[in-house]
Amino acid sequence: MTNGFSFTVEIFMPTMLYTGSYTLPLYRRVSDALNNRLSRFIHLHQVSIAPLWRPQQAQRVPQALVAWGDALLVAVVAEPEPPPDHRTAVIPRAMEPVMFFTGEFAVRAEIYRRPDIGLDEMLNELTDDFIPLRNATIFPIHGGTPLQRSFACLAQRTIQALYAIRQPSSSEPVEEIAAPSDHTVASEDTSTAQSGS
Repeated sequence: MTNGFSFTVEIFMPTMLYTGSYTLPLYRRVSDALNNRLSRFIHLHQVSIAPLWRPQQAQRVPQALVAWGDALLVAVVAEPEPPPDHRTAVIPRAMEPVMFFTGEFAVRAEIYRRPDIGLDEMLNELTDDFIPLRNATIFPIHGGTPLQRSFACLAQRTIQALYAIRQPSSSEPVEEIAAPSDHTVASEDTSTAQSGS
């Protein structure tokens, strides 16, 4: 029996970077867990704490509670394999490369939207705190080496400007995303806070 599913995540704050293991009792995307809004803190284990863009100054602690509401971006460095009984649903999504600008960095990444709406309409209707991104490249505003991450969650409140890098093609790709879990979110949040995606 599994004790949970552990993701290695990086949490970018305005001045700090927190890296550690984030455990979920049920398998799901990290962006879905963050957007539940049921807990103020993310419980991390085996944590590295460093000034933003200065990882060489990191210190390590066994665990830490990090206020996700202050996060600029949460990147997934490593993720577990889904369970064998994990259900998925095929939902049509249009992929669109977008460049985002925040006060600390620019992000070039792919976002997925419904084929029947445009980028501006999607953003206007979006109520989630974090936008899931694929194949993200993070460029520090004040210089430094860009970071490549396969999956990241960008805080919507931090976006100062954005633009589509090119117009989407007429043939819309299909993204396979996880179907909603039958388990209650409340029980998940309680388990996460106790055990510490």
